[in-house]
Amino acid sequence: MKANGHVIGYLAAHDTSKHCSWDLVDGSRSGDQDDTLRPRIILIWVADAYRRRGVGAALVQALTDDFGCQIADMSWSTPISNAGRRLARRVSPEGIWVS
Repeated sequence: MKANGHVIGYLAAHDTSKHCSWDLVDGSRSGDQDDTLRPRIILIWVADAYRRRGVGAALVQALTDDFGCQIADMSWSTPISNAGRRLARRVSPEGIWVS
């Protein structure tokens, strides 16, 4: 993503089919395994000056739109940084898939 001719955020992803669910409220991973093909965020980065302005959420939405799924149906690679957890809670409050 660019603004004023500068890169302000990017997202790297690939498709994979091995996931487990993660409850973001209590922080626990459940035993729920899933083999559905899903887009998986490998890396997401937003420039400091643009954080908390919806850039990360827009990048995640663009990925799911491209794949044709809902945000709750995509997967996140681990480990997830604290900033990544905040983003995940904001865009998928019910929990996420991790792989």
